[in-house]
Amino acid sequence: MRHFYFRLIFCIVCLAAAAVSVMKANISFAALYGVLGIVFLWSACSIWKEGKGQR
Repeated sequence: MRHFYFRLIFCIVCLAAAAVSVMKANISFAALYGVLGIVFLWSACSIWKEGKGQR
């Protein structure tokens, strides 16, 4: 469960960085942080679904 929380928090941080990058008109970093945020969110969801089945 610890990995789930780490990935979820890192997802939120990456998406916040993407929002700040969009405001500063740095589109390349916004895309990078957006993709990272989505990948970490997908990973956290897959860990959550695996853990839900074990309980």
